[in-house]
Parts: sequence; structure tokens; C-alpha cells
Amino acid sequence: MPEIKAKNPDQAAEQRRFTRLRMCVNFRAGDLLPSCGARGAKELQPVLTEKLAARGDFLSLEPVHCMGKCHAGPTLKLLPGGPFLLGAQAADVDRLLDLLEAESYDEAAAAFPDPARVGGE
Repeated sequence: MPEIKAKNPDQAAEQRRFTRLRMCVNFRAGDLLPSCGARGAKELQPVLTEKLAARGDFLSLEPVHCMGKCHAGPTLKLLPGGPFLLGAQAADVDRLLDLLEAESYDEAAAAFPDPARVGGE
């Protein structure tokens, strides 16, 4: 899948700790195994794409197939080397982008936690 680029990736890389947002868009047919697509990524991706563009593309959105956390998805991951952000839905995009644009990464990770890190699932 094509990566959606930031307007000026070199400038973004110099100024921001994280420059890319990887997003799982995997969709499995049936109910046997969970998938991010079935858990809301299908609806999340176009909203996230539109609202990132409206905010000047301060992150590049990188759709991928599976990051191994579909049980808690939709799965997002800040890159390079950032936290997973799990379970965000289309209705959460403004809040999520507010946190990421303000570089409140710890708060974003707490708002969309990885159950494996907080003793959940």
C-alpha cells in the first residue's frame, strides 16, 4: 500500500520525535480471528487520512497488514520506535490528533493503551 507522505518530511523529521503513523488495515473474513479492519480500521483510515491532511500532514500515515495486535485494534504505531496506540475509532480521531500534534505522546499512549502493558487482555 502506498504511504501517505507528510508535506515536508525533512522538516517534520527535524522537529518531531515521531514522523510516521503506521496503521493496520488487515481484514479477515469471518469471526474466527479478530482483525483491525473488523474492529474499526476500515472506518478509521479515511477519517484519519482526511484529518491529517487538514492539519498539514504533520505525520505520514503508513497503512500495513497486521502488526500482531488485532485483538486490541485498530492498531496504530508511532515511528520510529514509538508506542502502540490501540483501539482508536473514527470518533476518536480529533482527540488522538490533538495529542499527537501537541507531542503529548505519553498521554496518547495512556488514552489508547496496549493491554499487554497495563495488565489487560
